[in-house]
Amino acid sequence: MEWWQVQELMMTSAAIIAVLVPVCALTYRFVLKPSRKEQPRLRGDPDHSPETLRDARLDNMERQLEGLEASVQRLVDVTEFDRQLKAGKPPEGGP
Repeated sequence: MEWWQVQELMMTSAAIIAVLVPVCALTYRFVLKPSRKEQPRLRGDPDHSPETLRDARLDNMERQLEGLEASVQRLVDVTEFDRQLKAGKPPEGGP
């Protein structure tokens, strides 16, 4: 094989790879990746169903809301105690 044939072969291979790599990347991005995300749902996997995810998010939000309510109640108690101290009254429920 002559040197110019090797050179042509290398240039052709480089051109093919330059086109093939982006085509493969786009194929993965737009075809394979979304289908991989949908496989658990299509198989009926209960751990990844939309209802399970929604319920988990709602449970998390309920825990956060309960924590916020407890914090607000503590702030109300502290404010009431501070108001009573400034007014000169003894705190309620104390000895």
